[in-house]
Amino acid sequence: MTLQKMATRAGLAVGLAIAGWGIAATAGTAAADTSTRAANVSLVTSRTAQPVSSHDHMFMDQASQINLTEISLGRYMEAHATTMTAKNLAAHYVRDHTAAQANLRALASRLRVALPTTPGMQLESMVARVEAQKGRSKDAAFVTASARGHQTAIAVFRKEESAGSNPAVKAYAARYLPILQTHLRHAEHAESALHVTPTR
Repeated sequence: MTLQKMATRAGLAVGLAIAGWGIAATAGTAAADTSTRAANVSLVTSRTAQPVSSHDHMFMDQASQINLTEISLGRYMEAHATTMTAKNLAAHYVRDHTAAQANLRALASRLRVALPTTPGMQLESMVARVEAQKGRSKDAAFVTASARGHQTAIAVFRKEESAGSNPAVKAYAARYLPILQTHLRHAEHAESALHVTPTR
C-alpha cells in the first residue's frame, strides 16, 4: 500500500470519528505530515478505547435513568398539565432529555456498556406521586419534583465531570451539565409562577 493511500485512509478515519461527536473537522492539506495524521487517529481512538471504570458505568446508569424519568414524566405532563407553565416546562424536558438519551445510547454502544431501560424504583415512585395529584396540584407537584430532581442530577453530572476516568464519558457529562442547570432555572421560575414554595 502506498503512503498516499495510507494517509488518505488515516484522514478518513479521523473525519468519521470526529463527525460522530458532532465536531466540525478541518480537512488536512496535501502537505500534512503522515505521522501527524497517525497521531490524530490514535488520539481519537483513545477517546472511546479507554476502559470504562465502575464510577463511569454508575454515572451512565444514573444519567440514563434521569433521562428516562424526565422523558416519561414530561410526556405525561404535556398531556395532563392544567397550566401552560407546566406544559411548556414538560415539553422542554422531553425535547432535551430525548436528545441526551440518544447521545448516551450512542456512547454506550461505542463503549459496549448496557444501559438501564427503565427509570428505577425510586424515580418511578416520584413519577407516581406526581401522577396521583389532581388539577393545579399536579402541576405544582411536577415543578417541585423537577426542581428537586435537577438539583440531584446536577450533582451527579458534576461528580462525573471531576472524578470520572473515561474521557468520552466525562465529555458527555460536561456537555449536558449546562443544560441541566438551565432546566433547574426553568423549574424554579415555574415554581414562582405557580406560587409554589421554592425547592432548596
